[in-house]
Amino acid sequence: MKKNASTIYAILVTLLLATGFLFAFYFAQKAGVGAMIACLVGLFLGFVLAPIVHETGHILFACVFHMRVVYAKFFCFKIYERAGKTRFTFASPFAPDQTQVIPKNGGNMQKRAKAYTLGGLILGGLFFALVLTFALIFNKFFLWGILPYAGYLVLLNIAPCYYESGKTDMLVYIGLKRGYDAEKTMLSAMEIQGRLYAGERFSDIERKWFFDLPQLAEDEPLYAVILDLRYRYYLDKGDILGASDCLNRLVCAQEYLLGEEREKLAAELAYIYTLQNDREKAEESGKCARNFLQGDSATAKRVLLAFTYVFGGEERKEAVETLKEQAQSAIANERIKGVALLEQELISRLA
Repeated sequence: MKKNASTIYAILVTLLLATGFLFAFYFAQKAGVGAMIACLVGLFLGFVLAPIVHETGHILFACVFHMRVVYAKFFCFKIYERAGKTRFTFASPFAPDQTQVIPKNGGNMQKRAKAYTLGGLILGGLFFALVLTFALIFNKFFLWGILPYAGYLVLLNIAPCYYESGKTDMLVYIGLKRGYDAEKTMLSAMEIQGRLYAGERFSDIERKWFFDLPQLAEDEPLYAVILDLRYRYYLDKGDILGASDCLNRLVCAQEYLLGEEREKLAAELAYIYTLQNDREKAEESGKCARNFLQGDSATAKRVLLAFTYVFGGEERKEAVETLKEQAQSAIANERIKGVALLEQELISRLA
């Protein structure tokens, strides 16, 4: 569905949501103050439970099909991985809900991706049907209050639409089923990630998964994802020119990257400029990646180690040894074995 049609559909579904709220509250106020309070409690529960159920559907299907959840945001909660640990924190309820996963191995990726994509719709639909059934049986106003938003999320995602926040689950599913360019690239990226998680190195994975793919537009999220994977493939191969070309193409598309992704890009630019002995550009890129380089990821430690090793001067030995220890600790915490192997290899080359 085109963006204009998607916008119209979203408006219609939102109007249905508002109508559902009004109907529930209208009948509740006719039944008395207690019913009104119960309805309002239900409305709040709907806002909280519906997105949790939807994302839980993605998570459950991801686990069934051997995928690891690395990020999940629902309502005002967020779960993510950092430095090898799973962390839980609060998040803005207005930020888009989403779940990100990494396959634990390769193979049968289309079937697995399709199941994971539909997981939210399936569990969300079951939740709506269950609440509706109990509402009809027991006629409780807090159940009627839950229904509008639960139905809204199902309707919003069951149509193949493209909203400002991205594609709906159904649109991604159709793309996977029909082999659209973005989804074809997504399957290749997932295949690479699965093999990396299982312990293969970038350089050991067949070249076709990185390069035998359709050309995507720069504003397509998978454009940056596959370029980043190609960059690391070239690094593992020792092809600095190929790696530099990938970074330059990412720079041209950086207006479509998120803030954290831009910092990671700047950090890798600092690394490449360091290898090219261009201190001025390395320092300039490093300033743009200041927050990322203060983190404890293996990539951040590798970039700092390279810069210190090349430009540290005569008194660099102590700093280099400290950064090496930190880098080894970060690599030990890296759960994707292929990424850990790459970082280990890049650090060993500095010696």
